Amino acid sequence: MSEHEKFAWFSLAAAALVWAFFGMRMTEGGWVADVSVRHMLWTYVATVVLMIVSHSIIAALLAARRAGGVLKDERDAAIEARADRIEGYVLLVVINGLVIHALADATFAGHALPRIDLGSLPTLVFALISALFASHIVKQAAVIWQYRS
Repeated sequence: MSEHEKFAWFSLAAAALVWAFFGMRMTEGGWVADVSVRHMLWTYVATVVLMIVSHSIIAALLAARRAGGVLKDERDAAIEARADRIEGYVLLVVINGLVIHALADATFAGHALPRIDLGSLPTLVFALISALFASHIVKQAAVIWQYRS
């Protein structure tokens, strides 16, 4: 298993754990809780710090085990570029889905379909941060899948 694939596995696990922390702080009983702006700001900062620290630790541990040699070859660069494109597509689809949902919800007020209240700041923050996590997780999964195929 290459170092980049190991990084992707560890990054995938770290992102899932950090998103679980974020979800725990922002939800209650499976629904987005109506939390204060101070709570959301602290949660956001803590989430960013946790992602930075976890990825720094992963990179440091993998670098300490490296025996030298080429850090990234053509195949690694191609895999990363393709995973970046996939990540961008996922983010594009999710954000556009949220925008279309918000516009449709405003246009067809009073409908009986399930809805996400994007007018609520905690729900909007949760949806946007979750979109970032989803795209990151899909990117790491794409890296792993490409190394395995």
